[in-house]
Amino acid sequence: NGQGDFFMREKIQRKIDKLLSLLIIVLFVPLFILIVSRRVQLEELLYGTASVMAEEGVSDEETEQIIGIVAKEINTSASREAILAQCVIARTNLYDARMRGIEEPKALRTDEMKELWGDDFKENYEYLAECVRSTGQQVLLWEGEYIYAAYHAVSAGSTRAMSELYPEAVMPYLQAKGCEQDAVAENYLSVLYWEPEEFLKRCKENFPESTVSAPAEVVIERRDTAGYVTAMKIGTVSCDGEKFREAMGLPSSCFAMAEIDGKVRIVTKGLGHGFGLSQNTAELMAKEGKSYEEILAYFFPGAELAVAPEEK
Repeated sequence: NGQGDFFMREKIQRKIDKLLSLLIIVLFVPLFILIVSRRVQLEELLYGTASVMAEEGVSDEETEQIIGIVAKEINTSASREAILAQCVIARTNLYDARMRGIEEPKALRTDEMKELWGDDFKENYEYLAECVRSTGQQVLLWEGEYIYAAYHAVSAGSTRAMSELYPEAVMPYLQAKGCEQDAVAENYLSVLYWEPEEFLKRCKENFPESTVSAPAEVVIERRDTAGYVTAMKIGTVSCDGEKFREAMGLPSSCFAMAEIDGKVRIVTKGLGHGFGLSQNTAELMAKEGKSYEEILAYFFPGAELAVAPEEK
C-alpha cells in the first residue's frame, strides 16, 4: 500500500544518506588533513618559521639553509651591504662544498635562531631572507670554479696572501689587502698568560712527538707580510702558526710570545685566520657607502661575481 511504500522509500533514503556520509568522509578527510597542513605551513610562514619563497631556480630548503648559514656567520645588526656580501660568501662556500662532496658550512637551525633572537626572531629572519633573495644566485668564481670564499672577524691590520702560507695553493684572489682600521676594533688585541707548566702540558698534548721541555724551546721562525706566523718550532717539531693557534686556542696566528714574571705571555692581533674578507673592514666600507659588489671585489681581487653554474 501507499504507507508501506512510503516507509520503504524512507528506509532506502536513510541507507543512501549513510552511504553518502561515508563517501564524504572517505573523500574529504584527506582534503581536511591537507588543508590543516597547509594552514600550519602558512602560520609558519607568517611567523617566520618556514622559508620564504626563494628566487626562481632555488628551492625553499636551500634558501632556508643559506639563511641559517648567514645567521651563524654575521650579526643581523651589521650594515645591509656587509650582510649581502656575507650571503654571497655563504652561497659560494655551500655550492663548492656540495660540488666537492665535503662538509657543508654550518647553519643555525630555526630553534637556534629563535633562542638567539628571542622576540626579534620574525623580523630578523625575514630580513636575512630578503638579503638572500637580493643576491639572487650570485657566487664568486675563479676561472669558472668556485673560490675559497674565506672570511674572518678582524684582521691584524692586513689580510693575508694564501701563497705565503701555502705556495702550492692556486688562490691568487686571496691577497694581502690593507685593513688599517681593524687595529682599533674591539676584538683586535688579546693578551693571554700561561703558567709554564700548563703551557708545556698543552704543547705536549697537541704535539706529542715533540721533545719540548721549556717555554724557550717554542720559537717563532717566520712570519708573512701581514705579520701572521707561518713557521715555528715546538722543540724538535715544525709547524705553521695556524696549527699552533688551533692547538692552543688562540684568537689569531698573528702573535708574539715572551716569558714575563714567571709566566708565558702571548699577545695576539686580530680575530680569525686573516684570509679573505675582514668582517670589521667590510662593515666600515658599507658604512662609507660601498656596495657589497665593491666590498667583494676589494677582498677577492680578480674573482668573478656571477650567477652560479647550473650544476651546483
